Order: sequence, then C-alpha cells, then structure tokens
Amino acid sequence: MEYTAQNLEYAVSVFYNGEQVERAKAHAWLTAGQRAPEAWKFLWELLQPTKSTEIQFYGATTLHTKILRCWNELPPESYEELKNKLLQAIFAYSKGPKIVTNRLCISLAAFILQQGTLDFPAILRPLSTIENSSLLLDVFTVMPEEYNSMTMGSALRAKNRAALQQACPAVLDDMLGHLQSAYNKFSAPPSEELVQSWTAAALCASSWLMLGGDDSPDSIIPLPDRMPLCRALLTAVHVLYTWNEAVSDTVLDACESCLAAVRAAGGGSDAARYSHAALQLLTLLGDLAAPIMQRDNVPNSINEEIVSALITCCVALGETHSRALVQAIQADTVEAPGEAGEEQRGARQLLQLLLAAQAAPGHYPLHETRSNLVFGFWYTLQDEVLNLVMDGSHDIHPLWKDVFSQLLMILINKSEVPVESALSRDDHELLRCYRQDIADTVMYCFAVVGEWCWSSVEATLQGATSETRREAVLHVTAALADAAPHEHAPRPLLALLDHAVATVHSADSARILNTALDCLGGYASWLSSVQSARAAALSRECVRAAGGALDRAPAPAALALRKLCAECIGPAADLVADIVQAAQSACVRRDAWVRRQVASAAGAALAAAPLAAAAPLLRDFAATLRDDLAPQRMDANAICGSAECVAALLAALAPRPQLAAALFRDLAPTLPGLAQNHSLVEPMFNILKQTVSTLMDDCMQIISEIAQLIVTGFNCFPSAAGLDVVKLVVLMVGGSWAGASALLHATVDCSARALAPDPSARPDLTEGLFCLLHALTKKKPQFIDWIDDLLYDLIQLGVSCVRMWEAGGSRGACAWLAALAARRPRTLLPHAPTLTAHALRCIGGATPRNQIEPLAELLLALNRAQWSDGAGAGADAGGDAAGGGLAAWLRQALAVQGFPTRHATDAHKHKFIAAVIKEKSSKRRLLETVQEFSLACRGLIGTEYARQTLGSKQFVA
Repeated sequence: MEYTAQNLEYAVSVFYNGEQVERAKAHAWLTAGQRAPEAWKFLWELLQPTKSTEIQFYGATTLHTKILRCWNELPPESYEELKNKLLQAIFAYSKGPKIVTNRLCISLAAFILQQGTLDFPAILRPLSTIENSSLLLDVFTVMPEEYNSMTMGSALRAKNRAALQQACPAVLDDMLGHLQSAYNKFSAPPSEELVQSWTAAALCASSWLMLGGDDSPDSIIPLPDRMPLCRALLTAVHVLYTWNEAVSDTVLDACESCLAAVRAAGGGSDAARYSHAALQLLTLLGDLAAPIMQRDNVPNSINEEIVSALITCCVALGETHSRALVQAIQADTVEAPGEAGEEQRGARQLLQLLLAAQAAPGHYPLHETRSNLVFGFWYTLQDEVLNLVMDGSHDIHPLWKDVFSQLLMILINKSEVPVESALSRDDHELLRCYRQDIADTVMYCFAVVGEWCWSSVEATLQGATSETRREAVLHVTAALADAAPHEHAPRPLLALLDHAVATVHSADSARILNTALDCLGGYASWLSSVQSARAAALSRECVRAAGGALDRAPAPAALALRKLCAECIGPAADLVADIVQAAQSACVRRDAWVRRQVASAAGAALAAAPLAAAAPLLRDFAATLRDDLAPQRMDANAICGSAECVAALLAALAPRPQLAAALFRDLAPTLPGLAQNHSLVEPMFNILKQTVSTLMDDCMQIISEIAQLIVTGFNCFPSAAGLDVVKLVVLMVGGSWAGASALLHATVDCSARALAPDPSARPDLTEGLFCLLHALTKKKPQFIDWIDDLLYDLIQLGVSCVRMWEAGGSRGACAWLAALAARRPRTLLPHAPTLTAHALRCIGGATPRNQIEPLAELLLALNRAQWSDGAGAGADAGGDAAGGGLAAWLRQALAVQGFPTRHATDAHKHKFIAAVIKEKSSKRRLLETVQEFSLACRGLIGTEYARQTLGSKQFVA
C-alpha cells in the first residue's frame, strides 16, 4: 500500500480502533512507513491543525524517528529548512495538544544534537521570549534526556557533551531563578500557575543534573555550588506542604519533582570531596522532613506519596553521603559548638528520621508502604561504620550501637504479621519479600551490635504477649542463624531454641509453626559445632520436633529434618529407626519434594548409624521403594517421586558406600523398567549418577549392570543427564574397565543421531554431548580413539552447532573443537576452512553478541594448532603449510564481497586478519580484536554502544 496521507490516516485509525490482528498489521505498516524516504514529506501533511490528535502525534513521532534514524538521508543544505519547519510546528502547537507539543520539542532537541549543538543559542533564540518561555523550558528539559538515549558516534557525543556541559551552569542558574519565588512570603496558597512553573523548573533541573556517568554536571559544578538550587527546591516543598493539608494532584507532582531534583543535585561522584556541603544538605533535608514525619508518619496517611518521596530522598542522599555522615558522628566525642555541632545535629536528626520511617506505624503493606524504602540505607551505613573501624584506629561510636539496637527492636515490631484474612494474594507476596528484607537487615544489626542481639531478642520474647509477637521474634531468631558463634552457646540463644522446639510441639497456627521449624533447621550447623551435653540434648529435641511435625507442616518440617540430620549426626543416628519410618509414611509420600527431603534425612541418619542397625532398616526402606517403583514403570505419576527419592537417598549415603551398594543391588531389578519409560529415564540416570559418585572405585562389581541400564536408557531417550553419567563412568573407570569403549561409542552415537536432524531442538542434549567430548579430549584424549569412526560426523555436527543461537550448545561446540585443534589437529583439518567461515559468520552477527568469547577462544586454538609436523598455523604467512592454515582460511572466507556483512570493509578485514594471526598467547587481546571486528560487521563502530563495550573490555583488562 502506498504511503499517502489518506492511507496513513486510515492505518492510524485502524491502529487505535481496529481488532487486535488488524492493529498489529497497522502497527507494522506504520512503523515501516516512518523509515520510508518519503516520510520527510508526508509527515508535514499529518501535522496540519485540521487533523486529529492521533494523526498529529503519528506525524510528530515520525519526525522524531526520521531525525534519529534517517539523518543521513537529509542533505546539509536542508538543515535550515527543517529547523524553520520544526519551529513553526512548535509555535503552532504551543497551546496543545500537549502530547504533540512534547514530541515536537523532543524532535528539536534531537535536531540540535545531530548537528553537534554547533548553533545551540541561535537555533533556540526564537523561543527566548516571555510568551514562549514554557516551550523553551520543554526543549531544555528533554535535551539531556535525548543526549542520554541517542545513539551517536563518539566524536559527535564528545562535541555534544562539551556543549551541554558548557551550557549547564547557565541553565541551572535559570532554573534557580524560576524557583526563587518560593522564598516569597505567602498569605495564601501558591497559585496553580506558580506551582506548575516550579514543577517545570524542577524537572528541567533534574534532567540537566542527570546527564549520566562521566558526563554528569558534578564534574563542572561542585556540590557547594549546587547548594542554592537545593535550598530553593526544598523551600518550594516546604511552602507547598505548609499550605496543603492533603498534598495531591499538581502540588504532589511539584513536591515529587523538587525532591527528585534534590536527589540529583545532592548526588554525584564528588560527594566525598565536599563533606561540609554534604552535611549541610543533610541538615536542610532533615529540617524539612522532621515536621512532615511528625504529622504524617501515621497508618493510612493521607500524604503517603509525599512521605514516601521524602523518605526516598533521605535514603538516597544518606547513602551517597554515608561517609560524611559516619565521620561526623565519629568526630562527635564531645559537644562541639558552632558549625561542627550543627552538622552533627543534622546527621543525628537524619538517622532518627530514617529510624522513624523504618518504624512506620501499622502493618506493611496494609497500613503503610514506605518502611520498605529504608532497608538499603542500613546496609550502606553499617558497611561504612565497619570500614571506618576496620583498621583499628577507631572504636565503634556508642551512637552506632544505639542506632542499630533501636533498629533491631523496630525490625521485630515490623516483622509482626497482620491477620491472614486481611491479606490478598499480592499482599502475601509483598509481605514475604518484606520479611526477607527484614531478615537481611537483622544481620546488619548483628555486624555492629554483636552477640548482644541474642539477649535483646530473648528479652523481647519474654515480654511477648501475643502469638504474632512471638512469631516475629522467631523470625528474627531464624534470620540470625548464620551469625551464631561457632562452638559457643550463648544462654539466650539456647533459650530461644528451647522456645522454638516448644512452639513446634504446641503451635496451632501454620505461620508460627513454619517459622519455628525454620529456626530449627537454620541452627543445625551451629548445634553440631557446640560440644556440650546441653547442645546434644537440644539437637535431639530438634530432630524429634521436626519429625513430629511432618504431618502438620510437611514442607518446612522435611527441610528442617534434612538439615538437622545432615549436621547433627549423633541425634540422627540415635533416632534412625524413627526417621526411616517417617520416610515411609503416607503423609510424606504424597509430595515428591517432601519425600526427597525426608529420604535425604533418612540417608544421613543411616550413614551415621552403626552398620548392624542401619542395614536391616535400609532393607525395609528399599523394599518400600521397590514396591513404589514397580507401578511407576507403567505410570510415571503412580507413586509420587519414587525415582527422585532413590537418587536423594543414594546421595545421602555417600559416607557409607557399602550401604549405597546394598541399596542399588536391592533396587536393580526394578531399574530396567525405568530405563524403558520416556518419563522416567532422566530420574533413572540420576540414580545411576549418584550410585557411581557414591561408590567411586567400588562400583566395578556392578559397572556392567550400570552400563546396560545406561545404554537401554539412551535407546529410549538420549539426555544430558545420561551423558553426565557416561562422563563420570568413563573418566573414573575407563582405564580399568574393558566395557568403557563400547559404552562411550553407543551413547555418543545415539546422541549424535538424535541431534542430526535439528541440534537446536534439543539444546540441553547438544550442550551435554559437547561437554562430554570436551572433557574427554582434554583429560583423556586417548579415549577419543574409541569413537574414531564417529569423529567425522561429530565434527560436522560441531561445526554446524557453532552457529546455534542457543548459547550452551554453541559454547560447548566451540570448546570441543578448540580442544580437538590442540590435541588432534589432523582430524579437524578437513573441516577447518568451513569452521573458520562459520565462526566469522557468527562474529559478524549470525549469533548474539554475548557468544563472542567462545568464538575468540576457538580462533586462538585454530591459530595455535600444529596442522602439520613442525609447521604451525603461523607458518602459512610465508608459505602454504597444512593447506594454508588459519591465515589462508580467513583470507579465503573474507575475500567474498559482503561477507560476513556489508558493513565490514576491506580495511576492517585486513586489520582483523593481521591481528588474529599475530596473536597466539593472549586470550584477552584476541577477544578485543574479535569484539572490534564484530562491532564493525554489525555497523556499530563509532556508536556509544561500541565505545562502552570496548571501554569496559579495556577497563576489565
């Protein structure tokens, strides 16, 4: 369909009003139309005042797209005409629609930046009148945003950066002028027009303050010079809040914009150099926040949004200036008069405000949604405090212990859970994430306060009068598990665990039961480290409690039991009969995940128990498993997770290989049935893997049986899990077991045949096959002789898989072929020219950019390879060794015009070939060469992406 105004208007109408299929077609056609050369003409027809807003917006968007993406279509002599038309359109739409005006202002900003801002003031001069001041402000606001988002060459970016940095102080001074009216004495609320002007000025200031990264204005405007702007912004918020009991609508927008600008102005990489100004800013912010928090830090606050914006600002600046804040407190050894005392007052005030924000009254997320904003600050603060005292020159100031002690009590309060019926499903998920943040923050408290935490938490438990309070205490106790002192048992901690055990026995509520079980499992490792009768008795009680809760809370109880049995082997051995019985119980066998956990617990208990006691228990357990596996052969879902349960049990029996061998012998008659069931092959392979891993060299007696099961499983369904077992068997016993060659040949052949039609259909199997071949080629290259008749087809498969879009398969193929080039280059030689061409095609863009590194390593291996006796690849620079070597293959492939893409010029190719052939030692240098050539092939050389990509490589190097 021809791109005429009438057709375009019809397509826009379909896009906004048609059915879904028609809308998708219209969108595709309209998007293509924006790139058409004739769009430079038809867009002005669409911007006529008589058109609908939708048509006008499409026209304005098309103009922006053409300036961004098709600038090279416009001859320089047309720049002046385009500028004039742009300005005329902006004037025409100065009264709206706003959506069209904004897009036209963005287009003007892009137009300026495409020229390197050569005529910055002159272009904007027509807007520099009082009646057009709002338009000029709009253009100024979007210009830094457009600079940050536009793709441009590094030279053009440098010119634009210099021009924007030069203009930045004047623009910010102008915005300060707009905000000076906030200092007026108001006898009535500020007018709507004035509020909107403050919002516009704040948005513009934010935009210029966030040019981003190395281009940030803090490199040319130091923090002290940004302070007048910060004061004006904070004053505007104060005025707006004072005159509005409920801050909403345009007033809220203004406050949020001003606070966002303060965050931008107060941040930056120069924070550490201006600690005095930083503390002044924190003091100003605290003085603004204190009355707001006092009035509105209440449940279901009518000013939730403004309070949240204020807390966000406090957190952001507190994190940015955490060092100045900590140093100010550390220096406060005596009351300091004057200016220093004012700074310390501001630091203390900010800390108390953030504690109050963390302690927001009410339950999260029912009554408040702001306390979650503060978590990140506490991590930054404790990290700064600990860094300061790490060298031993400072002691932790008493204030820090006081702050983090208060914080710990607040976290216990906020961890209390509201009535379940009051929470929706989304609220439940929010609360789960929130309590995880609480658990992380509790550890920050421990880092500063130390073992006093146990006493404090235990004292809180003694004073708890409700179940929700006790559950919160247990949640915090569980969070402190990783901090429990090794081989040392504080009395309060023992008391807390006693309470957790009692709670497991008596709890009626599912939540407090689950939390208590989390406590028991979390402290399993610590209990095993404490050598005392009291700890041993407590360990035994914990195991009993977890096992006894399996019918009431299967999942958390099973997890706790597994952790306890794996760590507390003494109590597990004493209770082995009960644990094995629990593993066979009906409540456990209903859920596959629960069953695996309890089977693992039973395995750990059996491994810890005396052999005479463990053997008969294991036989009974094996009989149950055998009975479960039999029907599962016919129906994979008949008995829940039996095969996976066996694998977990075998893994847990690793300390007692003789028990693992006995279990395998008992279950062996049922395994062929699994090997013939498509759904059970992978679980069967996991059983075999655990058996071989557990028995190690002792598996020789049953290795033939294992091999037969592997081959049967592969004939049913080749899988990556099976290849893992083959790799383990061949590497472990390949040198001593005669059947290893047949096993390797059969499984590799079966896998290759399964992949031959389409390797990308089974990316996991593809990756598994090449990982197996890579491991054998590097570690046991002599074993490759066993599949010598398959190598030709395998190499062809590997060469084709280099071009796979899936990263795992492509990476595995590159790694194996690189190893083959090092160990058996003559085998690879007939395929090397094709392989080189495929690698170049991938570098040029046939595969994602994140797969460049394995391709670079492949080229390095091809370059290092000894393709003929006494002649490496480098020999072909002056001769024709080994059919030409890598240099010849590169030249042959790249001699084709337009290969690998039309963007790669002859100069790019010659430079690439020379750099690749020269480099035989450094993977890093070759990767940089390949990365640069890939960017050239993709047409990205000179772009900001290329600058960042190559810059990051050099930085890492």
